This record gives sequence, C-alpha cells and structure tokens, in this order.
Amino acid sequence: MRILYGLVFFPLYVAWVVYRAFIKKDIKQHKNDLYGLTFFIVVWLLIYYWIFY
Repeated sequence: MRILYGLVFFPLYVAWVVYRAFIKKDIKQHKNDLYGLTFFIVVWLLIYYWIFY
C-alpha cells in the first residue's frame, strides 16, 4: 500500500505547481518548495524504476 503513495503525491504536486504558477502567480517566491518537491518526486520515480524494472 505504501508504494502507491508516490502515485498519489505526483498529481498533487502537479496541481500545486499549476495553482502557484497560473492562479496565484507567485511560483518565484516558492522556489525552495518547488526544488524540494521536485527532488522528492524524482526520488520516488527512481524507486519505482528500481523496483519494477
């Protein structure tokens, strides 16, 4: 069940980026959050790749 957490977080991350970039238009003020979340998503993708391929 825990392996699915990454699949849940990815659409939430995309929604957050779209919200900040297009609705609030303050993505530049949240660069640290953007970098941290991007790193988190990349790590999850690497874990999925390592487990399933």
